[in-house]
Amino acid sequence: MLSDLHCHMLPGIDDGSKDMEQSLAMARIAVADGISTTVVTPHHLNGVYSNPARQIRAGIEALNEALERAGIGLNILPGSELHLTPELPAELDQGTALTIANQGKAALVELPVHTVPMGAEHLLEQIIAMGLTPLIAHPERNSELRRSPERLGEWVEMGCLGQVTVQSCTGRFGEAVQRAARTMVQRGCIHVAASDAHRDRRRVPQLTPAREPLAQWAGEEVAQLLIEVYPTDLAAGRRPDPALLREALPPPPAEPWWRRMFGR
Repeated sequence: MLSDLHCHMLPGIDDGSKDMEQSLAMARIAVADGISTTVVTPHHLNGVYSNPARQIRAGIEALNEALERAGIGLNILPGSELHLTPELPAELDQGTALTIANQGKAALVELPVHTVPMGAEHLLEQIIAMGLTPLIAHPERNSELRRSPERLGEWVEMGCLGQVTVQSCTGRFGEAVQRAARTMVQRGCIHVAASDAHRDRRRVPQLTPAREPLAQWAGEEVAQLLIEVYPTDLAAGRRPDPALLREALPPPPAEPWWRRMFGR
């Protein structure tokens, strides 16, 4: 069974599900796709939404009661989509910002859409120094990282992980985002595929649609790691083994002779 580490299923708490009826519809879609565990990740510290740990736990309690009444077998775990701000390390330290599945091992970290904040590397280093692994949410959708994917590679070398959105892989967010997703996957900068679902239509909680493009880009073994193995590890509080990804990735395509000769 599958684990979805990025999903906005809690009702009425951010820009995701609007009410419990929609949350239950999302849960049914997830279960039909083979998802058995969903880490709910409301936005926090992004300047619009503030969702501290206690508020998320209360929302999970209500959602679990509704799931039980509806007979939907989906395991809900706490989490947050945490905007990378100067306040984030302190909130993680105090426990007001939730880690992935509340395991205290990794944190889902969000960037602005178009930029990388000044001091991003310093903040990521602070989080790593706390013994937490930053999981960078949908880097393929960040304009600056699309232009400079090597910067994401540097963060991975620091100790970060990358999370690609399923619908980025399928082309839902356009060709530029899909190309960036492919590049980041092929460079070994992506470790998790997640839904980032917000609704029961269009942006839905499904993981399996990413399997075909991921396998085309990097092989079946890589697709399995990103959809099945690594998300399950993180939900259980285990650090993914990066050696598995390095061994599974095919060698990068050879550079054309004319580019080697002329440098462009």
